Amino acid sequence: MGEDERGGAAVTGSGGMPAAVMTAMEMDAGGMTQSAADRMAALTARATRAACAMINIRDGRRLRLIGGYDVPALFRRGEPVPMFSTLAGIVISGGFPLVITDVDADDRVPVDAPARSAGLRAYAGFPILDPDGQIVGVCAVMDYRTRAWSAEELTAVDDGAQACTAFVAAQYAREREHQQRLFLDTLLDSLDTGVAACDAAGELVVVNRSLRERLGTPNLQRSAEDWAARLPITDTDGTPIPAEGTSLLRALRGEAVRGEENILHLHGERRLFRINGHPITSPDGQRLGAVAVFHDITAARRAEQLQQVLSRTKDDYLNLVGHELRTPLTVIDAYLDLMHAADPDEPVADLLPMIHAARRGSIRLRRLVETLLDLSALDAGRSPLRPADINFSTVVTGAVHDRQAQAAAKNITLTCDAAPITPLHADRHRLYQMVTALLDNAVTYTPAGGAVTVRLTSTGHLADLVVSDTGFGIPEHELPHVFQRFFRGAITTELAIAGTGLGLTIAQLIVERHHGTITAGPNPDGQRGTTIRVTLPQTTGAPAGASP
Repeated sequence: MGEDERGGAAVTGSGGMPAAVMTAMEMDAGGMTQSAADRMAALTARATRAACAMINIRDGRRLRLIGGYDVPALFRRGEPVPMFSTLAGIVISGGFPLVITDVDADDRVPVDAPARSAGLRAYAGFPILDPDGQIVGVCAVMDYRTRAWSAEELTAVDDGAQACTAFVAAQYAREREHQQRLFLDTLLDSLDTGVAACDAAGELVVVNRSLRERLGTPNLQRSAEDWAARLPITDTDGTPIPAEGTSLLRALRGEAVRGEENILHLHGERRLFRINGHPITSPDGQRLGAVAVFHDITAARRAEQLQQVLSRTKDDYLNLVGHELRTPLTVIDAYLDLMHAADPDEPVADLLPMIHAARRGSIRLRRLVETLLDLSALDAGRSPLRPADINFSTVVTGAVHDRQAQAAAKNITLTCDAAPITPLHADRHRLYQMVTALLDNAVTYTPAGGAVTVRLTSTGHLADLVVSDTGFGIPEHELPHVFQRFFRGAITTELAIAGTGLGLTIAQLIVERHHGTITAGPNPDGQRGTTIRVTLPQTTGAPAGASP
């Protein structure tokens, strides 16, 4: 309560303001506070020489007292009161000021009006309007004696109501601004795209939820330069970007940044972002600040790269089908045509060369189809391993023995040094297939007169198989691709070397299914050629193919 110079007590209501007027006169730093409403009521009462004054705000179908001067005890309950029987309710429902010189003699005053019970005899109330012209409250003065209100006194009450209306309008404007800011903040926080903005002074004003969560930092109120300096950001080659080089600060200097690709190092992961930065200016060109928009394109870029790989794989597959399938089919078709056109009485012995040639083409086709089906089964896990404790040394020497004829046909020396090692728990057939694939690759890419060397040793708990050749070698830029399916190096095209580009892919799948490793590289002694190294765990009785 506050005391004015006449010794009267200033009375205010309690509780929040009605939502209908958006807390227009509730405690607000820029609106009409309770104290301000009390002062306004006191000024209006003094200007009219009235005994008391009240400022009421509509709360649905009830009235809430927010400010008053010497208010009768009957109205000091604090809670909203029903509007229908009050004099202020008549002002609100009628839409016009209400001036009463004698409450007891005026037929407009309800019989149960609280004013009668409070002993009030004269009343003058004027409506308080919102910006849309709707009545949201009443500013009124009262007296305990009958009186005829003068024009000046009524003008004073109207001025009080107009002042309250101005307060309401200002609060509405602030509330609309608050709602718009809340809407904008909610909108920005709903975006998966990161957004950061600063004002013209370089103070950070927005970092939306997406960007805050990605960075793992709260939205601290600090300078944009300080914020940018803390960004874990580099360009695509890993060079750190200083604060002044970030898109936000470049935009603050007036530069439009479009499609800048940077790396953000977030929680141990590299994420690729495409960042746009734009200056923010008013219609008359005044610089208001800057905004930077962060688009995470990591997944999109990976999808693009995967699409490129799939496209290359498809092209390689079509090339394979176009060559490796068409060639034997052409041979088979040609010899079948010859046999079909031959004299029926021609001895079978004369047709045998054509039959053998067609059969060779058929075998080549069958092997290619079997390779493709085998690759698909290994890739999809449809070909389970059948592990047992095996002597890997005999598997290696057996594969070398079976490829001696192939090597000799090209005048290639094939030697093997397979030391006895601890048995492996593995699939004998698959390991034989893997060793054979490595030998086929080495013999295929080694010119006549060259050599292929196979060495098997044991290192710790690992079996170490090394296949080295003195062939054409693998260019450094092709090394990362040698185990990719359908990959065939430039030398294969140059020398028209037949093959599917699947041998090393299948070998890698088999090794990895046995929890081993396989690598390819140049010969360590500096000589021309290639060395492929396979390491396999020397475990017995363990379920090969199971996860460790």
